[in-house]
Amino acid sequence: MKFSLSGAGPKGQAVIQRDLASLSPSYTREYALVVDRAQGSEIWDVDGRRYIDFMAGVAVLNVGHRHPAVVTAVQEQVDKFWHICLSDFFYPQAVDLAEKLQSIAPMDDTLIYLANSGTEAVESAIKLAMYKTGRSKFLGFLGAFHGRTLGSLSFTASKAVQRENYKPGVYVHHLPYPNPYRPQLLPSQNAGDAVLDYLEEQIFHSLLEPEDIAGILVEPIQGEGGYVVPAPGFFPRLREICDRYGILLMVDEIQSGVGRTGRWWA
Repeated sequence: MKFSLSGAGPKGQAVIQRDLASLSPSYTREYALVVDRAQGSEIWDVDGRRYIDFMAGVAVLNVGHRHPAVVTAVQEQVDKFWHICLSDFFYPQAVDLAEKLQSIAPMDDTLIYLANSGTEAVESAIKLAMYKTGRSKFLGFLGAFHGRTLGSLSFTASKAVQRENYKPGVYVHHLPYPNPYRPQLLPSQNAGDAVLDYLEEQIFHSLLEPEDIAGILVEPIQGEGGYVVPAPGFFPRLREICDRYGILLMVDEIQSGVGRTGRWWA
């Protein structure tokens, strides 16, 4: 347990004790907050104390808790049906969402795959890259977080404890992220160029054939790694390298996308 029970009131402490006796210890809690209700940017615990939710859920509540428009949409849908079998049948709601995503997508000719979570989206991207290229090796970045199911965990490199006791599900070689403030390679060189020079001159020469690499998975703004904006010019050159060798560029915008930077996509 990372937190002190002194942070919870008597009702909260009672719930926490029941939780510890019934739920898996794999859930890593950060604070003894036992939620009762929420509205907008605020949360109330079961003992009536009010908190400001600086986490925005898990960085997903762009419009806050229980926004009236969202509540209305959920209620209207539940009045119709509340389970979807998209792999078996057709649903106008799925088409509506896909068309909206197409309208804001940063590239043309997009097709949408809907997933339940970020890690499931990454797992699907891994499978798609393998299927499309016929290759099985990947590149990722130190400091990255892409999920904790076995395939996405192979890319995650933000905390060593998250990978402890697990073998990689996918072959991934990790590169330094092009952090212009704390460069891990030559500090006198543009951080993006330093990383990509290292990739082309060292990794491709001594460790991996570029023709064996299915994809490169990258966050346009690294999240758990410190909310790092990469050095200027990094992504255009990375795109060119991928195109040159037939490598798929896999962009994880689970944290940075859908308006969180002030634009639809980072």
